Amino acid sequence: MARRRSSVALFIEAIVFTVLVFAVTIVIQVYQPATGGYFNLGEAVIYIAAMVSSPLVAGIAGGVGASIADAVTGYGIFAPATLVIKFTEGLIAGILTRRLKNLRPSTAIGLGVLAAMAYGLILGYIGSQYFTGEILVGPEWASFTITLPLFFWIAVAGLVFLLIIYLALAKQYRSVEALGLMLAGLIMVTGYFLYEYFVSNPLTGRPPIAALVEVPVNIGQAVIGASIALPVVVFLRRAGYVKE
Repeated sequence: MARRRSSVALFIEAIVFTVLVFAVTIVIQVYQPATGGYFNLGEAVIYIAAMVSSPLVAGIAGGVGASIADAVTGYGIFAPATLVIKFTEGLIAGILTRRLKNLRPSTAIGLGVLAAMAYGLILGYIGSQYFTGEILVGPEWASFTITLPLFFWIAVAGLVFLLIIYLALAKQYRSVEALGLMLAGLIMVTGYFLYEYFVSNPLTGRPPIAALVEVPVNIGQAVIGASIALPVVVFLRRAGYVKE
């Protein structure tokens, strides 16, 4: 895929990436009973599109592909929000991975460390405050209890912090791209929390505060998505499938 593309090429890319986002979003869906949402791997494709195509293509693919996935797999209440949230996520990821290239390497790395700290602190705080001790897991008809100690969330937050630092510092990846993806991911995490707190949870009779349950899940989506997308794009560039 060339850097400068015709409108026809961009249209084709938008269709291809939209289909890919849809397919990857529905292939693995882990239901979250507290919000009625689900974990998926769609962020990986959105982030790949953001790095190898245009910001608009990434936005269209993320918003349209993921919202259709919501609509056809029983999560229709999230479809309108997904259209807006993931369009914005893909668009911002595409813009930032390009615009941040003007930053000095030291500045980009510093911002990457701050993004890693933000992810780690959010995850550690929510986990330690709301999900420490005995936690009920699963739907009502098949629920079971697990015990999560404080150390578990400290360890998870630390691992997420270190993983983002690695993505920002590893030579084969570009710190500005990892930073752009992580900042776009925070938009997605915040967007779903606000929608679930103010809209979907009240409409479905769930406590608004239960929206916090999906914050760690969506952080996982963003971090895992970036962890998949960055190596894939490196491979595509080295193989010559994607031009700089």
